[in-house]
Amino acid sequence: MKTLKRHIPNILSLSRMLLILPFILTIHDIFIYECANNLVLLLVFVFIIISDVADGYLARKLNCASDRGAKLDIVSDALYTILSLSAFVYFEIIPIWFVCVMLLKLMEFAVTSKLVKNKQNFENTVFFDKIGKISICVAMLLPGIFVFRCIIIDYKTVMNISVYIITVMLTLSFVSRIMSTIKYMKK
Repeated sequence: MKTLKRHIPNILSLSRMLLILPFILTIHDIFIYECANNLVLLLVFVFIIISDVADGYLARKLNCASDRGAKLDIVSDALYTILSLSAFVYFEIIPIWFVCVMLLKLMEFAVTSKLVKNKQNFENTVFFDKIGKISICVAMLLPGIFVFRCIIIDYKTVMNISVYIITVMLTLSFVSRIMSTIKYMKK
């Protein structure tokens, strides 16, 4: 039982990965077949968001945080975000360049984390900046605008305004991380 507790955060991250496909397929069905799978979409979205919050919290609470778990969480978040945003690009709700910006941010995150890890010689291979963390959280919530489209008057406009706000935040994070990494590497 004790070893099972240690794996709960990683199980949550893996379950989030498994829910990406039903989430995207439900979005697809809503557009293509004009079916109202709103409850399914809402339930999957809520579980994805709750599992993202819960896995980190439980890892710290159960004292089982690990580098592998942190990477699994990041991969789960990235897959969910990139794939769900790609679905919105496919249905012409958001511009394709935004997915490219998200991919560039992900690459920058990986490269700067690797550089810092190599310089520190630590096990931990990721480091976070506040602006980047907030902007990624907001990007993960972006599909929620579509989920709640029934109560948002013009969800496409709201999503696109959000895309520009997130892009500004990601740009600030990019500059901040690059500057911090360069400064740290010169030490």
